[in-house]
Amino acid sequence: MSEARRVLRQALVIGALGLIAAAAVHSPLIKRFVRGEFRESFFQPAEYPGVRMITLAEAEDLWAAGEALVLDARARSFFAQGHVPGARNVPADGSGSAIPREILDSPGDMTIVVYCEGGTCQSSLALAKRLHDEGFKDIRVFSGGWEEWTKAGLPEEKGDGQE
Repeated sequence: MSEARRVLRQALVIGALGLIAAAAVHSPLIKRFVRGEFRESFFQPAEYPGVRMITLAEAEDLWAAGEALVLDARARSFFAQGHVPGARNVPADGSGSAIPREILDSPGDMTIVVYCEGGTCQSSLALAKRLHDEGFKDIRVFSGGWEEWTKAGLPEEKGDGQE
């Protein structure tokens, strides 16, 4: 019995040392988290009931059927290099750029698909939250974004595309 206790005690000590080492290595991230710097990156469905995440297949179906307004949340320079055909560019770059009036004047129950670069890009989610706050009720975030769209070989359009 004493051998089992000794092994358990050693395991607990090793685990505790591991936690201490991890906290020391990641202390800058922990401090940023405690200050709330990552809150905007988290999606809390209860706070945004009109926003949901969708897959590439869902985004492609909505686009192909012409059933949704597609918004690209990337910077204009990236949009000009290539975007989903017919998409509108509404950069969510944190500079407080306004959502165009013609979008704000659209029916609140229309379906909107929002995308950005994909991967760790958070611009589409930030734009979706802004749209929700403006009263839109059916916002779909294509988290795979432009990266997944192009890898799938789907159609693309180049240029500024804004009228």
